[in-house]
Amino acid sequence: EALVRFGLANESELAAEELRHAVHALGRITGRVDVEDILDLVFQEFCIGK
Repeated sequence: EALVRFGLANESELAAEELRHAVHALGRITGRVDVEDILDLVFQEFCIGK
C-alpha cells in the first residue's frame, strides 16, 4: 500500500533503495553502528593502499 501511495509499486529497485536509506537513517538515530560506517572512518583516518 505504501509503495502504491508513493508511486513505486512497479519500481522495486527504487523502493528497495528508499528503504535502505530509511533503515540507515533509523540506525543512526538509534545509535546502531554499521560496518560501512566503521570502514568509512578507517579509510578517512588512514592512507591505506597508496
